[in-house]
Amino acid sequence: MYFAYMLSAVGTIFLATSTSASPVSLNDGAMSKDWSHVFSSGISMASKIGPGAQMASISVAGGFPAHHRVSGHVWNRCPYSIYVRLTVAEFTSNPDKPPETDCPKFGDYPEEEIKPGEAYHSPVYATPNQCGHVIKVGRKSFEPNVYQVEYSVDGHTGYMWYNLSAEDGAPFQDVLRYLAGVPAKGTCPFVYCAPGHWGKDPVHGCDWPLQPMCTLVGSVVAVLCGTAGASVP
Repeated sequence: MYFAYMLSAVGTIFLATSTSASPVSLNDGAMSKDWSHVFSSGISMASKIGPGAQMASISVAGGFPAHHRVSGHVWNRCPYSIYVRLTVAEFTSNPDKPPETDCPKFGDYPEEEIKPGEAYHSPVYATPNQCGHVIKVGRKSFEPNVYQVEYSVDGHTGYMWYNLSAEDGAPFQDVLRYLAGVPAKGTCPFVYCAPGHWGKDPVHGCDWPLQPMCTLVGSVVAVLCGTAGASVP
């Protein structure tokens, strides 16, 4: 079981404009604990990616396919609906590609209402083309003030990176948040955000620029309004 706390040189601005930014880990303690109890096994993850594709249960010990592709998931444990949509960057950030090389699946995908106890599953995979995927989460339909789950797959190493971001809004800053990379085998870093904690706080930072990278590939799973010690719905 191998994992890395390496920090990638990409971020929110990188996703949107293909320019680089350098994240700095301000609160390594947010990734220092094992939060696997939040991502319990036995959770049915019916994927929308490809006809008949069936994602396995969330399990740190095994479950998701690791074919160098990443799917994103957001579990709603809040007592109210959330509104979720995926955006894929228009251009790759791969330095080996000519400037403004198109990402094959770029664009905005339909918004979905995710009711309490339900989950959002991304409609397309992130693959090793360094095309950033951003899951935007709001408390209202199509509101600009969104919290973001960001992830991509490095074109050189095949590693995946992921982070939470309040760069475009912090509508969930008052609730408990978790984020994890969930590979088929092994463990990736977990991110824990206590209510009131935010990315650039020098003591309690937990979202961007805190950005783990994992040598293993699987899925990126966020939990909103999570409660330690309880299983995901």
